[in-house]
Amino acid sequence: MATVVFDLDGTLVEGDAFGAFLTSSWRRAPWRLAVGALLWLVPGPRAAAELRMIGATTYGRRSLDDSFRAHAARVRIEPALARLEEHRAAGDRVVVATACAEPLARLVLADLGLADIELVASPYEHRRWGAPRAVALRGELKVDALRRKGIAIDHAYSDSLTDLPLLKAAGTPHLVRPRHGARLWSLLGDIEVLR
Repeated sequence: MATVVFDLDGTLVEGDAFGAFLTSSWRRAPWRLAVGALLWLVPGPRAAAELRMIGATTYGRRSLDDSFRAHAARVRIEPALARLEEHRAAGDRVVVATACAEPLARLVLADLGLADIELVASPYEHRRWGAPRAVALRGELKVDALRRKGIAIDHAYSDSLTDLPLLKAAGTPHLVRPRHGARLWSLLGDIEVLR
């Protein structure tokens, strides 16, 4: 039995669910984008700037449940979903690891009919009057989170250069409609690409 890790956004579904949530919020209330952009300029680490931007977007909202639910339905990437089902049918342990906020990632998986899939996602706690408590699981942080849960990575599927640490940690990396194909091939060599 192998352990197989799939990224979510851009791999199983098109686009960025959390990014779509933020963009939609900014369109409805442009002042949130303006405040967030100003807070982005405050010196400090990128992660802190992201939290300030998200805080400006969610400030004063009692709950994000309905907003998240509205962004759960995504366009499916059928070849990757078919491969996921092949792994499940073979008895492999399948894990979705994503930088998407955990509450939204769970809704996206449920929309795909994958609510029972093991999920490692960015911890996210909404706070009505301040920046959320969150950590974006990108790059090495995603790999570290998987290792902390005792998850060895036999196969990894992703579309993004951001997941290079995940792809390198895998016994067998796979690309799904890669956004940075040439760069990834130069770093990983000749690997399978699902189109």
